[in-house]
Amino acid sequence: MNIIKLVILSLCISIGYYALSIVAIGQSAAGNLLWRLNSSEYPLLSHLAQNFIGIGLASLIPAFLVKSYEAARQWIAITIVILGAMLLHGNIHYMPWDPMGIVRFVNNTLFYGDIGAKVLFFYILLLPVLWLLLLKRMARI
Repeated sequence: MNIIKLVILSLCISIGYYALSIVAIGQSAAGNLLWRLNSSEYPLLSHLAQNFIGIGLASLIPAFLVKSYEAARQWIAITIVILGAMLLHGNIHYMPWDPMGIVRFVNNTLFYGDIGAKVLFFYILLLPVLWLLLLKRMARI
């Protein structure tokens, strides 16, 4: 029963992470996140920095929730959260829980995407893990 609770909690958190990351990507695309620092000389670098800050802030909430509510199995929970968010990102134009969403997300971002999409893949994958490591380190201090 505890495994079922873990999966359900992780999937609920992944829906929130998906929604927050979509908002962060939209704000970055609109140029509203770092609008004072928008550079006409390096638009790609500015866009990547905006995505880093937006998705970094969006990934703090799932990492904090996983650390708070599933401290014993936090790595399993954060893996389910990340995979669930990738599943939903890959299913933007499809049924929400289609299992091929992860494959579509990896193909569209990592294999067939431009440099911005590839970096976005690693932001979505690694930033919650980095936040979880940071929160774990702060708990030891």
